[in-house]
Amino acid sequence: MTNNTIFFLFSAFLLLLLIPILIIRDLKKEKKLTDIFISNIMFLIVFLVSVGEVLKAFLETDTMNSFNQILFLFVIIFVVAPLLFIVLFHIKDDIKKWSNPKEYKYYWMYRIRYIGLISLTFIFLGAIYKFYLIFKIVFP
Repeated sequence: MTNNTIFFLFSAFLLLLLIPILIIRDLKKEKKLTDIFISNIMFLIVFLVSVGEVLKAFLETDTMNSFNQILFLFVIIFVVAPLLFIVLFHIKDDIKKWSNPKEYKYYWMYRIRYIGLISLTFIFLGAIYKFYLIFKIVFP
């Protein structure tokens, strides 16, 4: 076991304690479930990566390849798909806000809103391409 393994084991344990505490705190503040999901999903991904790094020190290569495939499918099904659903569910309300200049703090932001949307589209397409590359590596 290396020093990195101990660090990832400690961070996985810390996240295992932190994630439920943050969820309970948000539930007490009566936040919407989508807001709780979006704010805590990053911690779940870091937790899964930490567990994977710890298991890499103990498991054989074939077993780790199977674990990586299962982890990739888990992230696609339980993280990416719900996030895409949330975006598609809220896009109609957001389009109405984008077309109203009074929704913007600065008028010049209203004038360049399409440049921002185009840049977000390119970032999204880049993320999809990265997922494709990861898929090609995980499923040879």
